[in-house]
Amino acid sequence: MNKIRTPFKLTALAALIGATIAPGHLLAAALTVQPEGTERLSALLARQGWLPGLIEPEYRLSSLLVLAPKSADAIEQQMIRDRAVQALRTANRNNTALQQVLQRVGAMPVNGRLQLESTDANYLQARPEYDPVLNSAYTVVLPQGTNTVTVLSDLGTCVVPHQPVAAAQAYIEACLGQQSAWKGWLGVDTQVDWTWVANPNGRVERLAVNGWNEQPQGAPAPGSWLWAPSRQVAGEQWQHEAIASFLATQGEFVPPTNSNHNTAKPLKQKALLPEFEVAEPKTLESSEPWYLSSSDWGVVGLLQTPTARMRPAGSYSATFSRTSPYSRYSFMLQPFDWMEAGFRYNNLTNRKFGVSATNPDQSFKDKNFDVKFRLLRENAYLPELSVGFRDVAGTGLFSGEYLVGSKRVGAVDFSLGIGWGSLGVGGGISNPFKVIGDSFDRRPNASFGLGGTVDSNTFFKGPAALFGGAQVQLPWEDWVLKLEVEGNDYQSEPFGNNLEQSTNVNVGLLHRVNDYMDFTLGYERGTEVMVALSFHEKLDTFGTPKLSDAPSPKVNEAPPVGPVSWSAVLEELKLQTGWVATKVQGDDGELKLLIDEADAGYWQYTVDRATAVLHKHAPAEYAWFNYEYQANGQKISQHIVDRNLWVRQRTTLLPNAWRDMPATKQRERIKYPYQTLFDNPQSPWKTSVSAGYRQILGGPDGFILYQISALGNVSYELTENTVASGRVRAALLDNFDKFTYTAPSNLPRVRTFQREYATTSDFTIPNLQLTHYGKLGSEVFYTTYGGLLEDMFAGVGGEVLYRPMNSPVAFGVDVNSVRQRSFEQDFGLRDYQVNTGHATLYWDTGFEDILVKTSVGQYLAGDKGATMDLSRVFENGVKMGAFFTRTNVSAAQFGEGSFDKGVYVTLPFDAFFTQSVAGTANLVFNPLTRDGGAKLSRSVELYDFTQARDPRLLRYANPAAQ
Repeated sequence: MNKIRTPFKLTALAALIGATIAPGHLLAAALTVQPEGTERLSALLARQGWLPGLIEPEYRLSSLLVLAPKSADAIEQQMIRDRAVQALRTANRNNTALQQVLQRVGAMPVNGRLQLESTDANYLQARPEYDPVLNSAYTVVLPQGTNTVTVLSDLGTCVVPHQPVAAAQAYIEACLGQQSAWKGWLGVDTQVDWTWVANPNGRVERLAVNGWNEQPQGAPAPGSWLWAPSRQVAGEQWQHEAIASFLATQGEFVPPTNSNHNTAKPLKQKALLPEFEVAEPKTLESSEPWYLSSSDWGVVGLLQTPTARMRPAGSYSATFSRTSPYSRYSFMLQPFDWMEAGFRYNNLTNRKFGVSATNPDQSFKDKNFDVKFRLLRENAYLPELSVGFRDVAGTGLFSGEYLVGSKRVGAVDFSLGIGWGSLGVGGGISNPFKVIGDSFDRRPNASFGLGGTVDSNTFFKGPAALFGGAQVQLPWEDWVLKLEVEGNDYQSEPFGNNLEQSTNVNVGLLHRVNDYMDFTLGYERGTEVMVALSFHEKLDTFGTPKLSDAPSPKVNEAPPVGPVSWSAVLEELKLQTGWVATKVQGDDGELKLLIDEADAGYWQYTVDRATAVLHKHAPAEYAWFNYEYQANGQKISQHIVDRNLWVRQRTTLLPNAWRDMPATKQRERIKYPYQTLFDNPQSPWKTSVSAGYRQILGGPDGFILYQISALGNVSYELTENTVASGRVRAALLDNFDKFTYTAPSNLPRVRTFQREYATTSDFTIPNLQLTHYGKLGSEVFYTTYGGLLEDMFAGVGGEVLYRPMNSPVAFGVDVNSVRQRSFEQDFGLRDYQVNTGHATLYWDTGFEDILVKTSVGQYLAGDKGATMDLSRVFENGVKMGAFFTRTNVSAAQFGEGSFDKGVYVTLPFDAFFTQSVAGTANLVFNPLTRDGGAKLSRSVELYDFTQARDPRLLRYANPAAQ
């Protein structure tokens, strides 16, 4: 392959780009045409015969440009480009080459190119929201295709012949050359780490293009620009994206400056580029050079050892591994791209629990929490660096800390770390923290007591050992080789369970079964075979196409005419959304629907379907649609839809400013009288049947105790604001006959009687209560209630919540007087009585989508303290969170676990079904059920009741819904 090392010269660049002409490679003739009056792009394409399979082969329909140099889009393009150019010039004052490149980019013409979803007339006719309406201000250009790729960098510029199987990295290497051999060995192939591909169809993508960060990528299209700044260029990602996006507006031709005709004419243009030696970019490799996988312990790593790597934010993994005598069940979450955390059960198959009457041979289960934080991102010369803690809040039997770095060289990812505790007990090196003090030379005996606490006194103390290894992507895409040296000698295992180790070198072979499952077979300690199965998924992108939803009504530009049957409209609304409108009102250009107990998996999707129904039927006089959500007589929230904007966004391709403007807004409309158009009263009775599931994990009676039941739900509205409701449960299938162990307790038994409540009766009444709802002004909600409030307690109580519309902050107080229910869960009561309640602050911080929930008050066992709940909510509604409670009860009084804590994942049902479904599935891991820090489980909590006031409500979306 001929390598081109083109020194940067201003004259060459001027010839390459020109002060007023935009092509990035040898220019070619183009056909231009203007609309005939006002017409759709699809009509123009059909009129010109610019259709797939019909145009002459030298013209490239996919690169079609629709230009409007004097449009709002053109002004926006210029502002974004100029802002990025100025920022990069300011940050790189001493980079003369970059200054010259940016000067020429800033001189390119601004043409107002529209970003098109498709250039196929048939597709556009079927999807009018992507079919722009054109007039005399627009020019449509069909370019004659070129067969080159242009590399533009502060290191040099050149044109490389296009090859269908060449990656972006190949073009950069062909143009700029490779680094020295020793840098190539380190995975630093060029001085360019990232490139932005500006494809001739107008789309831009960012690619990793060096040996240390290369990822699978497609081939740039012929006629593409590659904006490839060197790593010496200082700047933010948005600035480079802005430059590439502007280059994408230029296409692969020169737009005419004096075209004022309605017929297509070829434009002849001369070549402005200097001649370059022909370069042959290397062939695109199809295998993935770098793959994130789980270790035996569930965290991202090799086998027994972790690496510094992290999965993308929103990921989860479940790993099941077996290396005698240990079986491990690990569940890890990635709430942020810099933090991996989760829990694990270690099953010691040669040690017994020894406390269960029904299962005396049950093996010992140890519960762990792990967490890992990234300290430094990898770059061309420095490794990724992370610090982690194993078994940081459990019994401490396997506790350890580590600092590890990972560096990639092409298809090999190396890691090297230092471990303490269980990761460094094999020793071999002096503890580097001894320089701080002699106390780091010896690791104190962990004082975890009854488990569940964090003993920071042991952190990074005692013997230390190096560990590390390599993960190698084999030539076969689905196979990965793992090699490691670990720092554990297995001579300090819990319960004297020391193991034979003939070598500290472990080896494993991972097979990628599919995109979400891995199988690993290994050989560890020189004595044992290891097998592992790992499942992983990006929950934040999880969604299911709504194939079973009724087809949404087609949106026509013209509103309907003629009389309206509101009963038929509301029936269609219910079919499309599941919503029940109890009243239709209208006044002064606004149509309002009162929706009773509205809920949705994804609100914007449901509002759009409702709007499609109303637009199909509502007279043209109504320019606004108002959805007012009510529940139990209380106005909760409103969504106001700008009908005209909503319709235009779905019937034509608008300029960016209008395309991105929200047509639906969440606000409270000022009250004024409405005329009632239709009443649709509902029955006060509501009934439903559902399935129930509950489980107990990791107990001495069995690893999983479960029960599947049938639930019957009924409610009756005594008044608009007062509801009587109840639930019955009938057990269908369970293994609770094994459930015999009742944990000891030093507190009033408010939760540790869970066995008695679960096994005494197969037919129970979990809830039966009377609830009254009200408001104190527009922003303060209240409720009072009494009856059988939950499985274990009955009584009376009330809650007040202050929650302004669209506010990130809410504050509530609940007060309850309750008495313990009989084990049969009928109408009987036990002697224990307590007053309980909390003041709770809810704060949507706006930082990394974190929601903070803090409660202070008295718990069911009479202990007083606070609960902290931190969670992250992703754009598809998935929530990952953790909570802990500390009260005035000591660890000794609390018992095993020391204090209440847990992690959870909340998944919208809508993400799993082909039909839109409201509600969520809550998966909670609470390692132990104890009596301290126990809250009353109220069936109605006002923060959930007022969910429709959430400022982020319309942002949540199912990625696959469309």
